[in-house]
Amino acid sequence: MTQRITSPQTKQIERLMADALGNTNPNKDGAQRLIERGDEFMAYIVAGINRFTAKTPNYELARAILGDDFISPEEIATARGLTYTPDQLTMFGVTLPSQEVLTWCRDNGFMLVAGSPRDMSLLDIRELKREYLYTKEGGWYAESSEKFARDDKVTCRWLMLRKEPVPNSTSKTLSEQEQLLSDLEVVPNVAEMVWGLTTYKTVRGVYLLPSLYVRTSSVDSFGYRVFVGVFDGVGLLVGCWHVHARYDYVGVSSSRKAL
Repeated sequence: MTQRITSPQTKQIERLMADALGNTNPNKDGAQRLIERGDEFMAYIVAGINRFTAKTPNYELARAILGDDFISPEEIATARGLTYTPDQLTMFGVTLPSQEVLTWCRDNGFMLVAGSPRDMSLLDIRELKREYLYTKEGGWYAESSEKFARDDKVTCRWLMLRKEPVPNSTSKTLSEQEQLLSDLEVVPNVAEMVWGLTTYKTVRGVYLLPSLYVRTSSVDSFGYRVFVGVFDGVGLLVGCWHVHARYDYVGVSSSRKAL
């Protein structure tokens, strides 16, 4: 049974709110603008209260096994300016992979990263920090014909993504590359890979795939397979190649199947 908030706790929270207002000290015009945007302001306050009152899951085991290759929703919320609901945070705690799976991820070069709090496409992710993408706005995949950039999404769940191309997958066709996947692996879509790569950079400050490309499961309007890679200060490149093309700098991405 959930215990009700106590009277002393209520007074302490009210004092925190009063202190916050005192520290901002808005003038008359600023106060009026705040009042006029009251609904928006209240939604912001409610989101903040929900974030800081939610019970934080215990991630010690995941951190001990994966180290920097484990990225929690709390870290993402702080680094990317996003908000997860209490129910979403609880879900991540309940669905954290087992020790066996965490060890498998470590031994096979996978990162475990929380997905986005809302379904997000490639274009949505680009809006979070445009400088992380080579094409800052517009570009070929923003055309209305390229439905993958809007329809393929990253969702609110744990993502287990390989940090490098599947071993020995360069210089092969897509069919040859897919034969290298284990029964536990699938090829992620472009939104999932871009979320993982840009989140790792945002939270850990590290560029993954700085000199190689990986194919994803997303398909462009011509039936070509979408790839991502060569992520550096210039920005992550998103392109496409024929499924039969072989290049020594193009491998295939993989993610462990959802539990």
